[in-house]
Amino acid sequence: MAAGAAALTLGAAGVAYAQLPAGSITGTASVSPTKAGTKSKPKSEKFTLKVTNDSASKTTASSIKITFPSTLKLSTKGLPQCTKSDEDIISQTPQKACKASIAGKGSANAVVGPQSASPVPLKFTVTPMVGKNQLLFHLAAQGAITNKYVLHGKISGKTLTIAITPDVQQPVPGLYSALVDLTSTLSMKKGKNYLISSTGCTGGKHKVPVTVGYVPNPAPPTATSASTTLEAKCSK
Repeated sequence: MAAGAAALTLGAAGVAYAQLPAGSITGTASVSPTKAGTKSKPKSEKFTLKVTNDSASKTTASSIKITFPSTLKLSTKGLPQCTKSDEDIISQTPQKACKASIAGKGSANAVVGPQSASPVPLKFTVTPMVGKNQLLFHLAAQGAITNKYVLHGKISGKTLTIAITPDVQQPVPGLYSALVDLTSTLSMKKGKNYLISSTGCTGGKHKVPVTVGYVPNPAPPTATSASTTLEAKCSK
């Protein structure tokens, strides 16, 4: 009986998965102020990013990669850096563990059990913090699920790559989450040190490529990633 039920479940899942479209993303980006600085006089920017994942693809994210153009600089140099462990940040909250390192705000939405008949909405409050050559993102789930996490966004040159850990991919063991959307605003300055700064403006816009990587949940995604290029308006 159990084997038959399992086979039926797998069969139904196979049909559903085969009909899923490949993941795709859309979004917006903006900077404030829009009037750019120069290489000799960089200007601190408030950078806001929103990314929406196609809900029809029911995809589970494994990473988010943001590439800044030559006209925008991302750096943690000279800024107060949070060096606390993930466990300390979660237990103490970012406001108590690393208040001076908080670099903006954000939110994210997902669903748990995307292939089920009644997926459970999952909303996160996101607190970004400056770390050592990285950004840390504290995620606090709201509602029926109240899990908390710290994600690490490694900075390499012009690229910020945020790794989505397995416990976020499966907030309930055995049940996957599917990304719906995320929004983040990043900004910090101390003296002449800026988290994000503009050094120019090309063609009236900063072009910001974004790629979201996907993992099986449990079936393999139709495509392993989706990419788009967002444009933040600017002027010289």
